Amino acid sequence: MRWIVFVAMLALIGCSDRTAAPIVPEALDYGLNKPLFIGTTRAVNDAGEYGIGRSNELSLMRAVVSIPPQRTLGSVSDGFDSPKPERDFAFAQLSRFPTKTGFADRLRNDMDKTRDVTVFVHGFNNSFSDSAFRMVQLAHDLELPGAHVSYSWPSRGNPLGYEYDQDSALFARDGLAELLTTIRSAGQPNIIVVAHSMGSALVMETFRQLEIAEPGWVGRNVEGVVLMSPDVNIEVFRSQFERLQTVPDPFVVIVSRKDAVLRLSSRLRGEKSQLGNIQNADDVADLPITILDVSAFSDRRSGNHFVAGSSPALIQLLRNTPELDRKFLRGRSGATVVLPGQRRVSANTAGRLPPISGSVR
Repeated sequence: MRWIVFVAMLALIGCSDRTAAPIVPEALDYGLNKPLFIGTTRAVNDAGEYGIGRSNELSLMRAVVSIPPQRTLGSVSDGFDSPKPERDFAFAQLSRFPTKTGFADRLRNDMDKTRDVTVFVHGFNNSFSDSAFRMVQLAHDLELPGAHVSYSWPSRGNPLGYEYDQDSALFARDGLAELLTTIRSAGQPNIIVVAHSMGSALVMETFRQLEIAEPGWVGRNVEGVVLMSPDVNIEVFRSQFERLQTVPDPFVVIVSRKDAVLRLSSRLRGEKSQLGNIQNADDVADLPITILDVSAFSDRRSGNHFVAGSSPALIQLLRNTPELDRKFLRGRSGATVVLPGQRRVSANTAGRLPPISGSVR
């Protein structure tokens, strides 16, 4: 019964129009302004916005996003069609690149000495601005170095659009593959792919597609992978993963046994769990990945579906940890890394995943 109530609540949330992404030049005078590169396969709607339609053409652009001066760590406030820069995230600038060469050249100029480029692939029920603002929030709150790119695939941005989004995620594979190869052409940067929820399924399908076309491409060109709360069937994930000739290192999967969204997703499929809310690591114990269990932390706003990006307690821990770099995440099967107040759980830990210790928020 509780999941039926949950669906009803989501339906009410989905009544508002979330396609608007106005440019607010005065937002440059508020808070912090962060550059963001964007690739999207969303079609432009009648209002001139990147809406829910699907486009076969990958659009490339660079935005400046304003972060409001007073906000809670982990939070994103979107004013939809009437953002207030003193309170909301907002687009202060948005410029489009007519060619992939122009995009790559500007990206190369914006990379710092780390040469890191973090690519964020959003999940189910996201708008164009949702994905952009979340990438900026993650980059700022977790203090991610280098340049940052959001891939905005044509999600309906409605909690009742799950099947539409599943189809759109499959549709968006070519666009993500094109974006990754374009980024790689910008001076061969270190590409770190971060995906959330259904975006993880899109990433794994795209990796599989790239590997079929050119075996070994992912291992040669992607430095690291982080899948946050992946809404992926475990058997499907295994089949996608086994296509990789060389596995990016690190390859991290963040899970929570308290994830209400994945619990609902599993029930709708008639399954016990998805990869993002597995109860034990036996099903992936032989894979060279690291499972990071964040079940000890909470984020009620997302139903514990975006804890790694929204829990103030976990964000504080991660960004204040000296090992928060590729060495922090780099751990092959069998390795355990001890953090202040935390414990990393590797994929070959047999049996039930032990909880990470720490205060619950």
